[in-house]
Amino acid sequence: MTRDELQRRILEGVGDDPDSPVFFSDTQLAALVDEAAEILTEDIKAVRRSALLPLKEGVGYIYTPAIDPDFMAPIRVWNHQNSQRLTCLSMTEMDAINIRWQTTTGNPEVWLPVSWDLFGVYPKPAAASGVLRIDYLAWPRALMDDSDRSELPEATHDALVLYGQYMGCLKKWD
Repeated sequence: MTRDELQRRILEGVGDDPDSPVFFSDTQLAALVDEAAEILTEDIKAVRRSALLPLKEGVGYIYTPAIDPDFMAPIRVWNHQNSQRLTCLSMTEMDAINIRWQTTTGNPEVWLPVSWDLFGVYPKPAAASGVLRIDYLAWPRALMDDSDRSELPEATHDALVLYGQYMGCLKKWD
């Protein structure tokens, strides 16, 4: 469904005229569709992307917005140098394996979540050679014009419309 079709269905659902809406401006309606897509994507984890990241010598922590501003959370990390999938462990598990894991260098074998926008690799790269492929959940891209289609599956578009209709009802005090 295009942004225009989503917006029209939202307006019809709240009893507003799609050609000259009263309760929403065009900007508010576009922002509402984007907000609905973000909320739904966070719940159903539907938007997945991959990125290639060159390894840098001695860098053991990776700031996710530097990979892509739409980066939500890593799913899998692959080392292209040896075609190996990195194991995901926690910092507590890493401490149990090797108390000096943060200073160890070598070919990355493990990745670990650190915070909502940071993850680490162990051991940290000893040289600036090799590439990591990071599969990640992403925030959906904003719909830029009325003919843009949401990257969410077609089956979820009714949920986007319902979210917009609920917000319209709240705005009308219904």
